[in-house]
Amino acid sequence: MDTKEKIILSSIKLFNTNGMVNVRLQQIADHVGISLGNLTYHFYSKEAIMIGIVDQLTNILNPLTDKDKEFPGLMDFDTQLARYYHILMRYSFFFVDLLEIKRNYPKLYQKRKRITDQILGQIHHWLKQNEKNEIIIEEPRRDHYRMITHTIWMIITFYLTKPIDHGSPEDSERVFKEMIWTQILPHFTIVGRLEFDLLIERLLDSFNPENKSTDEG
Repeated sequence: MDTKEKIILSSIKLFNTNGMVNVRLQQIADHVGISLGNLTYHFYSKEAIMIGIVDQLTNILNPLTDKDKEFPGLMDFDTQLARYYHILMRYSFFFVDLLEIKRNYPKLYQKRKRITDQILGQIHHWLKQNEKNEIIIEEPRRDHYRMITHTIWMIITFYLTKPIDHGSPEDSERVFKEMIWTQILPHFTIVGRLEFDLLIERLLDSFNPENKSTDEG
């Protein structure tokens, strides 16, 4: 890695651990092992570092959040949830420190909002496509699936602030997915529920070590 990449990586680690507002440029420089002057040569401020991080995140998310990208099946959506989960783990401060970003870095918040809009658009598109495919029931009231889309986004955004520790990373991914699938579960058609039970329920159960032991036995 070059120096700029090291600064980005160290900043992400420190922001995730300590919270974005609590990290000073000197701490980042010390973590990288360079002087403060060297750091500010590459990034003149903490906001500049954060913009670099958001640009990196945008490059990761752009190919994943294209609402025209076809991923119609339930397994496709579950795979997408896994991607969201691992991005959430890697850039946790970007989600947890939402209000601080909005209050202190308005330009950065606009970049974040564009990312949010991409994810919202993709999830809503998936729900409407599966309504057409008769996997999900017809929308019971106007904008119902748009509201569910926003509920799913709130779960993604605030998942790390949940009050209960669910244990191992594998278990946490399972809980993350279950919280989101629970929003969709009541809206499956009979065909959709059968597909869910056959594919997704089994996949979620595979996270449970007790089930693995039973299968192996």
